[in-house]
Amino acid sequence: MKKYFWGILLSVLLFGGSAQAFQSEALKQLWDIPTGEVKAQTVKAYKRGTIKVEEVYYQSRPFKGKPVKIFGYYCYPTARKGKLPAILLSHGGGGTASRPRALAWAKRGYAVLAIDLPGKGENRRASRSTGPDMTVPILLRTKPEPSFNYLIHAVAAARNGITYLTQRAEADRNRIGMIGLSWGGVLTILTNGQDERLKAAVNVFGAGYIPEGCTWEDWFTAMSTQERSDWDNYIDPKNFLATQHAPILFISGTNDHCYYLPTFQKSYGEVNCEKNYALIPNGKHKFLSSLQTPSLAWLDRKLKYGGSFPSIKILPPFQKGEDRIIIPVKVSAGKGLKSVLMYYNTGGPQQWTQKKWQEVKPHTENGIYYFGIPAQRLKPEVLFFVNAKDKQGGLTSTPARALLAIKVAPGKRVYALTAPISQTYRHENIIPIVGTEEVAAHLFLAKNAQSYKLIQKGVSY
Repeated sequence: MKKYFWGILLSVLLFGGSAQAFQSEALKQLWDIPTGEVKAQTVKAYKRGTIKVEEVYYQSRPFKGKPVKIFGYYCYPTARKGKLPAILLSHGGGGTASRPRALAWAKRGYAVLAIDLPGKGENRRASRSTGPDMTVPILLRTKPEPSFNYLIHAVAAARNGITYLTQRAEADRNRIGMIGLSWGGVLTILTNGQDERLKAAVNVFGAGYIPEGCTWEDWFTAMSTQERSDWDNYIDPKNFLATQHAPILFISGTNDHCYYLPTFQKSYGEVNCEKNYALIPNGKHKFLSSLQTPSLAWLDRKLKYGGSFPSIKILPPFQKGEDRIIIPVKVSAGKGLKSVLMYYNTGGPQQWTQKKWQEVKPHTENGIYYFGIPAQRLKPEVLFFVNAKDKQGGLTSTPARALLAIKVAPGKRVYALTAPISQTYRHENIIPIVGTEEVAAHLFLAKNAQSYKLIQKGVSY
């Protein structure tokens, strides 16, 4: 593989290419797999009620020169008319293919392929797939070369799974979606950034910029400079955010301990295709019904009958009296609104897994939802987001951001609304001021635990 990378670099240099061109070509070649056909076999077939179940194996990317076989449950309703929309289901770390979930989703009218990702590894002795083991050292490795990283082979398993679905008579090759949980969510981002056969995607928990905020920070800190560079340039999902193409739902719990909220939001912000963002207040790293319902609603609308999720627009906040900040919100929903709620907490951009998000109900007038936050709670800030649910399971959230109290002179303060939070421990530098346009472009820096100060023309108040 190292000779291969040097070969790409030499060809780029000989023909006058740039280092960026080298990275792009190396990235493409590293992840590339054939997608024309995949060899597969059914080893067992039976029925569970109205659902046909097949236990299948298909070939995937070789590992260390040895062939790899991926196991999956392929399920579909026997009473069908025409071809079915299809879903590839990818589990997370420590998981295996879930037959109950595949059966439940097949009952909704899908052809479902739930797979064992490659190898065995931590808590995966029941895995029936071969290939590299799913352990943290292999998930994060870049030695002896990037092609040994687990995610390379896991994405190959997913893309070969898509090929398998295109070969099945029951599945509509033009209506294939993917949903992945945790590391499976990371795979969904990686796959949707490369495989144009996907027509819908749901990323549950996964994020790019993983070293910037995750449960594996110690592993990344221990990496050598070269290892970290290889991860950033060739493995991290951030490299495929700009090439996302199928409509994708980013959904997570606010208190997820694996991929912290700032990196999740930062990743979402860099996606340019049709997308939606959904947060479960106080949600942790579990795929409960609160996450499943919007996920399936998204796939239904993109692969079956069409339609969109609610849309939310935050209007300019304003101060009411001395003790209240009002945040107006405009919401629309094609499927009929079920609820519009705000969630906030009084902490800053840290301790993401420990926050307690409180619910705020709105005052509604002329189609606008008004949420009030007591000014005394801003010491110096509160974090907040708004959720809008429709009557058929759709959920849209605004990215979490901060409302700040900023000291501009002795005894005087103004309020600011930040951009969506994309970093742990700090805000973006440029912060628009609520109702104070003349200083909207200036920078604000945190000075202590009780207030932010305005830095204006070299004068610190």
